[in-house]
Amino acid sequence: MKKKILVLALALAMAVPALADAKKKKAVNTNNNNNSVFTVASVSPAEMNNDADTDITISGEGFSGIAVIGVKLGAWEGDAKDDTDNSILLSNITFSNDTTILATIPAGTRAQDNQDLTVFDDGADPKTHYTLADAISIHPMFTVNDEDGDSDGIVEVFQSSSKSSKAVFGLTVMGKSFKNKRWLKLKVGNKKAVITRISRSGENTIVRAKFKYGKMAANDYNINLAYKERLKYGVANSKNRLKYRNKWERGTITMDNAFRINSLP
Repeated sequence: MKKKILVLALALAMAVPALADAKKKKAVNTNNNNNSVFTVASVSPAEMNNDADTDITISGEGFSGIAVIGVKLGAWEGDAKDDTDNSILLSNITFSNDTTILATIPAGTRAQDNQDLTVFDDGADPKTHYTLADAISIHPMFTVNDEDGDSDGIVEVFQSSSKSSKAVFGLTVMGKSFKNKRWLKLKVGNKKAVITRISRSGENTIVRAKFKYGKMAANDYNINLAYKERLKYGVANSKNRLKYRNKWERGTITMDNAFRINSLP
């Protein structure tokens, strides 16, 4: 009897990793399409910051068969609720040749790692599409609301001998809608700053902070914002329909020399 129990325990121990691997395989994103005319193979560049317009080159096959070319960030949901699937439509879309499409990702675009990119025929009825999974990563950037009147994007203070001297300032994080300030950590140089509140403005997040700089040396310091964010991503099933799962994305944004402590005059 003890031998049978031991054999059963060993079998279960071997089965658990196999089941875990199977679940992992199911969660892998795959390309999604509903046509046999065109395909998308790659996007260049595959990584960018969202503080400026970025021109991209989309490579594939069969683009000359598309009546009206559309390109967007995100997967195609395959339903009639929303033709753009609540995603970002790209601009300056240009047909170059059968294997190349040019487009522009606008500044301030929603930032996210491993985003899907979809090419679709806006002239077809119903619309046909090809989604390249995990095609592109767009990294967020922030601007500094220095509030000292010179609009140079640098928080400026004077050196102080008081340990309690503090600066209050704001950051606008482009293309990120954070829901919880506990998911953010802010540093000036290597010292922690306190995030007092966050608010959202469209696709952006306004971060308000205070920082005790008393007795720090006169110098320029980097501002560093580390974040985590819970996102939904689509996984295509065998019927080419998307199921959505949650995942955590983590990242760090750094603005060099954005906090300046001036020497006393």
